[in-house]
Amino acid sequence: MAQNNTAYDFDRLEQHYAAVGAPRVKQPPELLVVENRAHREQAAFRRGVATFILILGVVCAILYNQVQLTELTSEIEQTRSQLEALENDYRLMQVKIESGTSLHTVQQIAEEELGMAKAESYQVQYINLGEGDRVVLARAFEPKLSDRIFRAWYSLMEYLGL
Repeated sequence: MAQNNTAYDFDRLEQHYAAVGAPRVKQPPELLVVENRAHREQAAFRRGVATFILILGVVCAILYNQVQLTELTSEIEQTRSQLEALENDYRLMQVKIESGTSLHTVQQIAEEELGMAKAESYQVQYINLGEGDRVVLARAFEPKLSDRIFRAWYSLMEYLGL
C-alpha cells in the first residue's frame, strides 16, 4: 500500500455501513482510571511502618549510646578511686621512707641494732693539712717483653673465642 497524507473520513464510512445495512462496529468503551483505594491505603501503611521502624532504630541507637556512656563513666570513676587510693598509699610509703632515713632513726638503729656509740673526745684525732698540697706520683709499671707477648697471645685467643 502506498502511503499518502490523506485522512480518512469516518463519517462517510458510517453512512456507507448504514446504507448497506451492515452492523455497526461498536466502539470500545472508554476506560476510566480509578485509583485503587486499597492500594493507596496499603502504601500509606507501608510508609507508616517504615517511619516507625526508622524512629525506633534511632531511639534504640540513642539508648545504646547512653548505656555505653554510663558504663564508661562508671568505669572511669572506679579507676579514679583506685588511683586516689594508690596515690595515698604512695604518699604513706614516702613518709615511711623519709622517716626511716631521718637522722634520729639512723642514730637509733646504729645504737640499738648495731651496738654503735658516739665517739668519745679521747677517740677523736684531728689531722693537720696545713703543710701544703703535694702530689706523689707512683712509678708506672713497665711490663717485660715476655709479658707483652703473653698478653698479645691471650688477647688473640680471646678474640678468636678459644
